[in-house]
Amino acid sequence: MSARRKNDDHHEPDDPDIAQAMRARRQELGLSVPAMAARAGVSEQTWRNYEYGRTQVRGDKQMGVWEALEWEPPTHWRDLAGLRAILQGGGPDAFGAGFGGPDFDIPDELFEDIDSEEAAASLPIPDWDDIPTVLSEVYSPRLARTLGEDAARCYALGVLLFDMSITENLESLAELRGGTHLGELDETHIGSILPQLWLTRYDYEFVFQLRESLREMTRRLVSGVTTDNDPMACTIAEILVLHDVFSTGGVIADARGADIDEDRWEGWVDALSGPDQPAHALIAMGLIPPADAPEHFDNWFRPLPSPFIPDWDGASEGTGPTTAQADPGDATVTPLRRGH
Repeated sequence: MSARRKNDDHHEPDDPDIAQAMRARRQELGLSVPAMAARAGVSEQTWRNYEYGRTQVRGDKQMGVWEALEWEPPTHWRDLAGLRAILQGGGPDAFGAGFGGPDFDIPDELFEDIDSEEAAASLPIPDWDDIPTVLSEVYSPRLARTLGEDAARCYALGVLLFDMSITENLESLAELRGGTHLGELDETHIGSILPQLWLTRYDYEFVFQLRESLREMTRRLVSGVTTDNDPMACTIAEILVLHDVFSTGGVIADARGADIDEDRWEGWVDALSGPDQPAHALIAMGLIPPADAPEHFDNWFRPLPSPFIPDWDGASEGTGPTTAQADPGDATVTPLRRGH
């Protein structure tokens, strides 16, 4: 059983007894297999596979299945659970609402033109000063101490937008034939910011892994388990995600008057992923690297042999003020500048 399982209503997809628990819960609810499958939005055969332990509930199906079983959401869903309800108007208490909150959706056309100031200004996102509270699930006090309040708020905002964007892409890919890639979608912000060299390999499995990289990196950063000797990004995939999180958050924040220009968020990326600017090198890549190189697509999700360790304690020393009213003890933003 998962170490984080707390009670009879909380189950993880990888619990050893998950199949038996799903069957027992269905029977407790008094539902037949066809009725439960319809309620969860899967086929009868798929539900039978769940109950017999032949297959694990796929990531994109977990929310619907857990809701149908009236269980608490799995741990990895809870990090961002409630954000949509909050932004729809639920307020901070909505984080406990689980699946009961109203749906929140950012129109695809805004992601398609996310660099547009007009589109950025129309996004239904929290005010800059409210981010530490409204987006507390993805706001990192450690990042605020290291690079300042602006960086922490920019990261939290970028995580929200990146996660929603990539989830919409996953939903689109799930409706199409197997092997469909991001380049075949009409609209994809994620596909436009990744190295175009491997565009035809960005399929459902890859995009799902990329989203989990975002969530795992954010869990480490927000939970406080990151030590002074730990890297921010442990894989090339996380470096790419980190770059787009700050890019997206920075563009939106700047359009909202937070004064986050490109040099500032690029400086934060470099301070967290390395002065050699690995994200820039990857995105601009024209030649295929050696098959055993970390930069090769096949190795993006493998741990880096020597990941960059940020200066978690020293990076915050600087004179640049934050745009938010921080407590006197808070670190100020370091005026990090990218070399040209």
